[in-house]
Amino acid sequence: MKRTPGKRAVLLAAFALIVLAPAGVYVWRTVSSPLVLDAPAPRIGPDIAGPHETVPVSIVEAPVTYDLGTAVDSLEVAIPRTYGDIEERIPAGKSGRVTFAFAVSRSPFRVRVTGQTVTISATVDYEGRVWYRPVIGPELSASCGTGNEPRPRVRVTLLSTGRLTPNWELRTRTRLLRLEPYSDEARDRCRLTILRIDVTDRVVEATRQMIEKNLDEFDRRVAQWPVRARFVGAWRLLQRPIFLTDSVYLAINPSAARLGAIDAVGDTVIAHLRLVASPEVTTGPKPNGSLTLKPIPPLESVRHVGNGAHVVIGATFSYPVATSMLRKALVGRTIEQAGRRMRIRNVELSGVGGGRVALALILTGGVRGRLYFTGTPQVDPIHHQIHVPDLEYDVGTQQALVRGLGWLKGVDIRDFLRERARLPDSAVVGKLAVLAERGINRTLSPGVHLSGRIHHAEGTGAYATTRGIHVRAMADAELKLEIRKAPALPRLPARMRARPEGP
Repeated sequence: MKRTPGKRAVLLAAFALIVLAPAGVYVWRTVSSPLVLDAPAPRIGPDIAGPHETVPVSIVEAPVTYDLGTAVDSLEVAIPRTYGDIEERIPAGKSGRVTFAFAVSRSPFRVRVTGQTVTISATVDYEGRVWYRPVIGPELSASCGTGNEPRPRVRVTLLSTGRLTPNWELRTRTRLLRLEPYSDEARDRCRLTILRIDVTDRVVEATRQMIEKNLDEFDRRVAQWPVRARFVGAWRLLQRPIFLTDSVYLAINPSAARLGAIDAVGDTVIAHLRLVASPEVTTGPKPNGSLTLKPIPPLESVRHVGNGAHVVIGATFSYPVATSMLRKALVGRTIEQAGRRMRIRNVELSGVGGGRVALALILTGGVRGRLYFTGTPQVDPIHHQIHVPDLEYDVGTQQALVRGLGWLKGVDIRDFLRERARLPDSAVVGKLAVLAERGINRTLSPGVHLSGRIHHAEGTGAYATTRGIHVRAMADAELKLEIRKAPALPRLPARMRARPEGP
């Protein structure tokens, strides 16, 4: 039977389909039809772990503020406000002929702080009486500061030195620095000239014994304050992820603590603590901080505690978001290669495992169909973008191009995509930096307040998984953790805390 030209064309087309179909390539060429390409999608492999990056040490300022009102209250309790009894006779000598009595009243303590040294002072006024029983005759007596007479005064000055131990406990050493008449004026000495007896020294010595007896009790009370427990609680708190917004968390990650200088403002002592930490902003599920809580480390005492902080920001481009951004940059663009003009109708980015991504390119014009490029995303630090500098035709696409479309393997399309298929790292990093700064400024618990600023963040690395492109950025920051943790002891009544109007 004689074959007609029409039947011969049909047979040739069927033969081409049978030969080329296993390679996943369907080519139909007529005078009026474009070339058609449908390359197979890249094979998806397992994900690999992202690269490990060393994070610079960050210093978080953590001034610990103590209102000395609590300490002074404890001292007020330890040392009585009044003592002695003007009617209780005390022998003044071996003969027993001379006895004396006194009653003392002190003012509230006043505090002055210099570095780690606390100077505590008070004014003591007193009344005294002396009795003398001669061998013959009636008993004689004399007094000072009784009735409407001005009372003699004594100045009391205590010195207390405090420190935080490596075990985060507060220890004080308090001693009597000075105890002397308030002035050289006659008013401030209790001289009973009739009997030629000076009661001043006796009152001063009795006051000294009473104060020194109670100072050890004061230091013992301070040592019982729950200082370590408060710091342990704050340390645990700092290891908990801080919620910033939906699926975004800030982790402080403290690792060490250093104690620098101690100074004061008014009645407030400030211990300049510095925390060594690795702050990090992450996206995704809430990190499980409870499984990695570390015990509080020993407190280090150093002269130079350093400064400056860095916040690591880990952001993720989901592939739908990345695809949407690439479409804005690529869809509608025309490319010319080997004399043929093609237009990008659509693109789609996905992860294929092994730290690589696949970019599907859907063309119209001189070529109609789909082809794939694969490569490894990296950070372009100069342009602050995520790009794929090794973007290349996927293996499946290369095999498809061998069978009739080899001219598409030129570098024009590849180089066009390498140049234009980019994601600005600020699209996710910048937003997270703003969220982190908002989240940093907050009260973590009563008496613990976190504040700070995050400066310009720059991408440092990127790696791809089948779920998204993870971007790592580093931002300079200023972080401060204010701790106002004076032990909550009962305050004395206001009338007992009032300062005297004058000596």
